[in-house]
Amino acid sequence: MTALIFVAPASPGPAAIPVANAAESAADDTPHKLTSALRAGVKTVLNERVPGGFRIGVVVRLYNTGTRSVPVPGYELRAITSGGEVYTLIPSADNPRIVQPKEKAELSYMLTVSRPDAFSLRRLEWVEVDEYVYPKKETIVLNVTVTGLEWLGASTVFTDANRLKAWGQSFTIPTESADLVYTPVRLAERHTPQGTTAVLVLEAKNKGSRLVWVPEFTVTGRTAQDYYPAERAESGPIGIQPGESRYLHFVMRLPGPEVWSGFTISTPESFRDAAGSIRYEAGRLQIKPPAAPETQQVQMVYSLFNPIRVSSTFRPNLAKEVDISLAEVYRFEQAGDGYLTAVAKFRLLNRSRVTVPIPDFGVEWTTSTGVSYAGERLETRQKTLMPGVGMVVAYVFTLPLSAERDAKARLTLLDGDPNMIQLPVGAVEIRLDELGRVANRGADADDLYPFKLGIGSGSIDSLTGILSLDISVTRKPNVVFDERSIRLKIEIADENERVLASETYALAGAERLISGLKTFDLGLGDRTAENDSASNSNGLDNLGPFFVRVYEVLAAPGRNVERLVETIRLPSSD
Repeated sequence: MTALIFVAPASPGPAAIPVANAAESAADDTPHKLTSALRAGVKTVLNERVPGGFRIGVVVRLYNTGTRSVPVPGYELRAITSGGEVYTLIPSADNPRIVQPKEKAELSYMLTVSRPDAFSLRRLEWVEVDEYVYPKKETIVLNVTVTGLEWLGASTVFTDANRLKAWGQSFTIPTESADLVYTPVRLAERHTPQGTTAVLVLEAKNKGSRLVWVPEFTVTGRTAQDYYPAERAESGPIGIQPGESRYLHFVMRLPGPEVWSGFTISTPESFRDAAGSIRYEAGRLQIKPPAAPETQQVQMVYSLFNPIRVSSTFRPNLAKEVDISLAEVYRFEQAGDGYLTAVAKFRLLNRSRVTVPIPDFGVEWTTSTGVSYAGERLETRQKTLMPGVGMVVAYVFTLPLSAERDAKARLTLLDGDPNMIQLPVGAVEIRLDELGRVANRGADADDLYPFKLGIGSGSIDSLTGILSLDISVTRKPNVVFDERSIRLKIEIADENERVLASETYALAGAERLISGLKTFDLGLGDRTAENDSASNSNGLDNLGPFFVRVYEVLAAPGRNVERLVETIRLPSSD
């Protein structure tokens, strides 16, 4: 099997491994002399039970120490068991025939043995066979002990300290680049009625002096019930510059909560013959699970506009670039819905000196019963945050009526790919008053963030039925929002709850609502001189009382959410 090589542009500093370093690296995994120019090493030894018997698979590496290309010698590779049985392995059809100078090549071998009893392999032998003499002459060129190197399949449990790592212990993957050092940093679980999703997070750090690509490897979780292969959340090649780190997320899906026994790191191998290709995984090392399950860190005493403590392995620089804080929270029942609606507004503030993308995070609302409800984010057309400028993003939650009695709620921020996995990265607990608002908010808190709305005097023209309202609108400086997502509706109703006039206003843009006198035609007055004369009256007396209702209108996905912000009673006109 030919190794897959990624070619990347040169980075600052040394772009190639010095010859001395390359030779040292080759000596580590090809320590045995095979010919005058080729050194050999054993990468993989598979001894796995399959239907009908056992499959022996071996992958060896050859390193050309010379200055000219050399052919791969036609030696037989034989596996000898602890009982003395000898099995001659079949070379893969795509094994390389030539090894270039200073090149490392991989050769794959396999054989399926039809025997029912298990056995262990003791050593490998390279044998030169001269079939042109009688009897044929066999010469053992090299033999290598492989005791302890066997991979017996998913049920294998390592006991060697070099292949069994404690939680939090750094390691390198055997047979792969020693420059990449991995550390398990997080094991998170999310439980839903559909099952459990677990995520193992590895930090990969480049300790070398050149760009290194993360090799292809897999993670399999093991419990007492089953084995769970993981899917890596990051797709495509991942290159890591010297001194830098990347977090890798491996997602495992279980039918329900289970206790972890460990996690196996494996690398892929393949073999091809006339019947086709065989791909298999070979375990390299195992990681013990953490001693205790992860617990969510929650800010129990939280005040509006204080930054939420955020730590994300998906975006490690998130907390350094953007302050995420709660600006406004309220919970209410929209008339006739039969359920509660909650809205949480966040202010995102760019702390850096450059423009950054708006973080697209998820939010969950957890009730007093411990049940969590995902929020729907209002769409924002703006995709970037300017330095020093805040941005309002809002989330809408649908809650059961029983949550109306909750005196507190927990809001949890989630980061990651919604189509793959999202993990908690920060959480706050807020206290709610009897109106469903934040209990410890300041006396001057806005009821319509980032705006403050005031309605002054109101008057009704008894002749025309025109209602006039003195409205003041002020806006917080250095805060932007999507004008389509948040609007204002003013509604006029009579004492019988009949809506007489209604108008919806934008809060930004050319047609936005501004401070001043606003008039509303209630449709009650006779506005023609003929009607005035015919009625022989001086107008419409004793109009009212009227009720002015102010609603915040949020453009939630697929629907509008209307929240009653304020109700003002206008007395009858005399």
